[in-house]
Amino acid sequence: MEIKVEKLPKSEVKITVVMTPEEMKKYENLAAEQISKEIKMDGFRPGKVPLEMVKSKVGEVSFEAHTAELALPEAYAEAVIKNKLEVVAHPRINILKNAPLSFEATVAVLPEIKLKDYTTIKVKKTEVKIEDKDINEVLESLQRREATFKDVEREAKKGDRVEIDFKGLDKDGKEIPNTASKNHPVLIGDGALIPGFEDGLIGMKKTEKKSLKLKFPKKYHAKELEGADVTFEVTMNRIEEREMPAIDDQLAIKISAGSTKTLVQLKEDIKKNLVEIREEDARRAREDEFLGKIADMTEAELPEAMIEEEINFMLERSKKNMGAQGQDFDKFIEDQKAKGKDLRKDLRGNAEKQIKLRLALKEVYVREKVEATEADMNAEVQKILATYPEKYHDEIKKMYAKSSEGYRIMENQIRLNKVLDKYLK
Repeated sequence: MEIKVEKLPKSEVKITVVMTPEEMKKYENLAAEQISKEIKMDGFRPGKVPLEMVKSKVGEVSFEAHTAELALPEAYAEAVIKNKLEVVAHPRINILKNAPLSFEATVAVLPEIKLKDYTTIKVKKTEVKIEDKDINEVLESLQRREATFKDVEREAKKGDRVEIDFKGLDKDGKEIPNTASKNHPVLIGDGALIPGFEDGLIGMKKTEKKSLKLKFPKKYHAKELEGADVTFEVTMNRIEEREMPAIDDQLAIKISAGSTKTLVQLKEDIKKNLVEIREEDARRAREDEFLGKIADMTEAELPEAMIEEEINFMLERSKKNMGAQGQDFDKFIEDQKAKGKDLRKDLRGNAEKQIKLRLALKEVYVREKVEATEADMNAEVQKILATYPEKYHDEIKKMYAKSSEGYRIMENQIRLNKVLDKYLK
């Protein structure tokens, strides 16, 4: 077999393979065996018709095409393995001749990269500070959570919880779909409704009716209502006054189910939690900055197939996330097209950056000789097991068994953490 590999732009190669008549013989015999199982010839059992008789029966051109079809996958695989090519997509095949087989395969391969000296990257470490106002904001949120409400016979004001009936009408007075509700609970000032709606409820009395002329935001989850002028017919059904508990030891005991006995201790717990959260946020921000700089330091000719595959992955991830939130992904795509936006084009830049980052990290792991040892893997699995009841342990162990997708993801995460720990001290 003669194999020639030619480098092409954008990390593609053209593999030219020419097979000899001798190499084709085993595929001719296999083709004859397969075809003879499907044709009937007097005096011969299925699968036992002589090669020349099979050729005569189906025609030489058809037989040669079938033979080439059998030979091609193995010949292509052999060419890839012998030349140690790291292919990243399906090849485009051009058959030059069937007998003996010769063909060209154009395929994207893992691109070579140029990675600058990432050891010079500096990412500033920010100091986490927790002030009294931060703690007070949390306390006030907890206080609101424990508030009670009582019915009142007065005008509604900010902070009240009310129940209303409402429906949205267009400029012609026709009701707009999905803009009506009965006994709808609203905490005035909470900002749950569109701008102007809650302010319009202030001053209303029980059983009072009112018209509110409002405009929906330009960006809204229901695309058909974006920027729409709508008149809401509102009826006030109930007004409740909020009574806030005192911020004291009793609140601390109630909120913590008795584990915290004093307000002072509650404040210390809040501060500790805020420090942990903000330190984690700061750590992630530094990691993102570090990885972003590595990606920017990476030069590579990315094959189109890799970029398209990454965009497909990003779109599929968005579809799953939107589905989990009860949003219609297909409708979102249609809306974007209607606005003249091309999502694939918009995602291309991020896709290229993500691919470059993965390629760069692969190079970093080699340079740094970073490995995820069996001890590392076992320690991570034990951490996960500790967070689940024992009845789930066997299933979790299977998820992270060797050769599994979970194992591969964990292995890469351990390597990444080792690099980040080294450069983000």
